[in-house]
Amino acid sequence: FNVLFKSICSVGRPVLFTFDDLQWSQTFVMEALTDFIANHAHETTSETSGNSSKNKQQGLLIAGTYRSNEVHNEDDLIRSIKFLSESGNVNVTTLNVEELAEADVTRLVSAKLCLPWRYTRQLGGLVQRKTRGNPFFIAQF
Repeated sequence: FNVLFKSICSVGRPVLFTFDDLQWSQTFVMEALTDFIANHAHETTSETSGNSSKNKQQGLLIAGTYRSNEVHNEDDLIRSIKFLSESGNVNVTTLNVEELAEADVTRLVSAKLCLPWRYTRQLGGLVQRKTRGNPFFIAQF
């Protein structure tokens, strides 16, 4: 797998891995993913250590999503994120997507329906209540 990965992932040919709903992943999956990321970061750092610029950019971006309301500090996912963040070899960025307010949902509905917000205010309120402002559920609603 590592040979295949190295052959397709380079500065000139970046690769994006996306992992969705990581809150449901099993322990062995999180361990394997964490090991893969840590090993790639270690190899990248070792390869560039002779270079004075220490360029860690090797054409890999991993995006993972999880529902923060379904994980706790002692879960495997959170431990893996903390481990990778504290290792210093991996750049970890966390973006929290909060629930949207009714006014935001109404603007979104207005834009989708190409109608002024005053015509979609009631529908926006209904969508916000049914989805609790979750942007992913709003898109499906």
